[in-house]
Amino acid sequence: MHKLIIANWKMHYGPVKAGAWIRAFRRERLPKELEIAVAVPHVSLPAARASLGRAGVPLLAAQDVFWADEGAFTGEVSPAMLKEFGTSFCLVGHSERRAHLGETDEMVAKKAVALQKTGIRPVICIGETEAQRKKGEHLKVVRAELTAAIAGLKGDGQAPMVVAYEPVWAIGTGKSCSTEDAKQMHEAIRAVLVKKFGKLGEEIPVLYGGSVDTRNVADYLSTTNIDGVLVGGASLDPRQFGLLCRTAMPN
Repeated sequence: MHKLIIANWKMHYGPVKAGAWIRAFRRERLPKELEIAVAVPHVSLPAARASLGRAGVPLLAAQDVFWADEGAFTGEVSPAMLKEFGTSFCLVGHSERRAHLGETDEMVAKKAVALQKTGIRPVICIGETEAQRKKGEHLKVVRAELTAAIAGLKGDGQAPMVVAYEPVWAIGTGKSCSTEDAKQMHEAIRAVLVKKFGKLGEEIPVLYGGSVDTRNVADYLSTTNIDGVLVGGASLDPRQFGLLCRTAMPN
């Protein structure tokens, strides 16, 4: 299984800057052992797609989706709309959406099912707050979020999901999770996936996210059970992100 690195620009870069980023990143020398995707704002998907041309790297990802195919849902974007741009992945349940927009486990589950039906791989984001970790509730919280999110997903191998463990206290703070703590959490996540999907659960990529940068990415990717990383701020500069990708696979 190739390691997977997903860049999440969050609310950065409209169409002009998005196109420039893609063109610059295409000039970067990238390890063949990596699968690389970039999650761009909805308004920038057309420009990103156009700047990619026939290039296969990076793959396109979206940052959110609604669960209905169409209808009276002003301001929302459906999985079918994302599919028109050749979107390969879509984030769901990111902690920023849970915190600022009230996104619930039920909503995350509905979005994941809708994406799977459309053939887009949902990237299910889960993670505990600092207070929950201090109380020793981190494993319980993450297991519950994941169990709820995958409840309606099918394990037939069609458009398998990705899981991204992002401890809320590590996102954008510079306080990255230790590799030992990340390993423990990823083992717990893997156990939930295997219980739900059987052997397929062993093949679902489980990523780590939270203050990932060039200093720690290789350590995370060399840790058992970590199949890739979700990168935030360190992905905003295409050259620095290219360096991060090369650093991830030093051999």
